[in-house]
Amino acid sequence: MSYHIVHILSHGSYISVDRGFLVMKTKEYERRAPISEILCVVVCARGVSFSSNSLSELIQNGAVILHCDERYKPIGKTVGLPRIVHSQIFQRQIERQGEFADELWEKIIYGKVENQAYVLDIIGVGKNPLWKYLEENKVEEGACAKVYWRLYFSSFDKAGPNAREKRLAEHPINAMLNYAYAVMGAIVHRSIIAHGLCPLLGIHHKFKFKSDPLVYDLMEPMRPFCDLMLYLSFTEDENFSMDTFIKGFAKRLVEMRIKMPKKTKVLDAIDRYINMVAECFYRGNTKPLKIPLIRDLDL
Repeated sequence: MSYHIVHILSHGSYISVDRGFLVMKTKEYERRAPISEILCVVVCARGVSFSSNSLSELIQNGAVILHCDERYKPIGKTVGLPRIVHSQIFQRQIERQGEFADELWEKIIYGKVENQAYVLDIIGVGKNPLWKYLEENKVEEGACAKVYWRLYFSSFDKAGPNAREKRLAEHPINAMLNYAYAVMGAIVHRSIIAHGLCPLLGIHHKFKFKSDPLVYDLMEPMRPFCDLMLYLSFTEDENFSMDTFIKGFAKRLVEMRIKMPKKTKVLDAIDRYINMVAECFYRGNTKPLKIPLIRDLDL
């Protein structure tokens, strides 16, 4: 699997391809990376140009290109056509709604809230109300989210926002979360296509124009990983800012390890998780599903 997450941060960069390498040229310097090892290209600068060959090579190798505006707000992505949709899995995605979809979604949301609870434990919030919801199996996403964001944002002291902003975020912390989620979504999207699933057929989220509901569904348990990486960046970086977070986020994500049960890269764990979802659809039961948990991170 590919592991490099390439950030384009220099205005006026020109992206081309040369003998299997992606080449980024500016007036000051040139950078190269093997195309076969690129997972995602994140464009955060103005006036960036791609040669047609570089776009073709990236897409053919399964990379996703994430486009951001000058404030690092994600505004779109370029992803290859789902050339390898597994016909039987696709058929089962259509057929397996109702009770199966509800059971699968319940497991996904339970995994998300469990990961949120581990994030709060790592932060050190004291009494953690999320564990009570989990122990009593009363996982209502909205109620859990309200508790989680209040405690999570309080860990940033005065630097934290008062509430979660999903769109047009003004507060830097919310903007950083939106950026991290967009990168995570691109990684999940790539694995969905690689394992023969159709991103347009969601489990819980419904199709809307310019949306991929299955991506939003399957990335839910992975969002707390982004929350944790943001908190760690905030506490470890003396010069913490949007720029430093973006530059460090990809490195931390690529280097992070998790036990499943053997120690492996988090990026591999995400790919394995998406493969298990495909297997659930194929078999018609949710037993194969194992969600990556923050408790298993090698911190």
